[in-house]
Amino acid sequence: MRIMPLAASTAGGVAIAVIAYTAYWFVAADEIEDRIAGWAAEQQARGIIVQSGAPQVSGYPLHFEVSLERPSVDNSVDGWAWRGEALTARFRPWRFDKFDFKINGENNVRYFDGATWHDFEGHIEDGSARLQLDDEHRIEKLLLDFKRVNFTGPWGKDPARVMRMRARAERAPDSDQSETASTAAEFASAALDLEGVILPPGYGEELGENIEYLNFDISLFGTLPAGDADAALRAWRDQGGTLELNSFRVRWGPLGIESTGTIALDGEMRPIGALTADIIGYGDIIDALIMSNMIPLGDAFLAKVAFNMLADKPEDGGPPVLRSVPITAQNGGVFVGPVSVGSVSPIRFH
Repeated sequence: MRIMPLAASTAGGVAIAVIAYTAYWFVAADEIEDRIAGWAAEQQARGIIVQSGAPQVSGYPLHFEVSLERPSVDNSVDGWAWRGEALTARFRPWRFDKFDFKINGENNVRYFDGATWHDFEGHIEDGSARLQLDDEHRIEKLLLDFKRVNFTGPWGKDPARVMRMRARAERAPDSDQSETASTAAEFASAALDLEGVILPPGYGEELGENIEYLNFDISLFGTLPAGDADAALRAWRDQGGTLELNSFRVRWGPLGIESTGTIALDGEMRPIGALTADIIGYGDIIDALIMSNMIPLGDAFLAKVAFNMLADKPEDGGPPVLRSVPITAQNGGVFVGPVSVGSVSPIRFH
């Protein structure tokens, strides 16, 4: 009978494969600390300082699960830094470009606006992230999902709270466009989705301190250089950089907005843009502009009259809604339809 030799041969092959894979897993696990050190050295060559305690590796047989204590990243070149309490990375033994993370506990972030460092200290009850690297081990895509986040910032000791925060940042592949190309290549895209935001006391003004949701999706066209923020923005503007607002949605107290459009900077570094929006609760926004002295009382009255003429009146008796109304920013002014509702100042960090 040939069945027994065939079965024995198959079992032997499987056993050899299992032994070989097990040997690979444990050898690779032993090398992870060296891999982390090598990756940190690559980042240091780019001006990014990565530090942590000694890694602890588990997850056999299908994953590597690497736990780090007190991890930190200091990217002073691009003006930001992060320090955490603990970080766990999970990835397949055959994939070293995609990583899943658990990020819980204390997490502190700093960023530099060109003149001053700003500090945010937060606590994340349940956080996860997904990171994808390109062929040169640079971050290509980052996804974040944090639940029940409390944080403080430059505004003072009272915390802001977010029930859930999801974010995405993606760097487009490098482009070899010629210098004579008529349009700029897409440099990056990002999205942010916040749910259940509670602002610090005194920061909600007329709209209240509770934001039901706020989310946006943007694409940035034109390269934004590293370094001084003011110089970087001017360079981005001078090369024709634009920001495409793919979507913006907010529900803050009585106010609801859904908008899309394009934004750029004029010669004086003031935002210019053309957007369209559906707006509910515009009366409350006008009242808020009056309270903040951004619009005179007479102009506010005319704005309410004009908006009431343009708005749809729901048959169910709900508040009037401005639908597909144009929003423009030009020459330092902001207009909703034909009505001037405020002004914008030049963007300068110092």
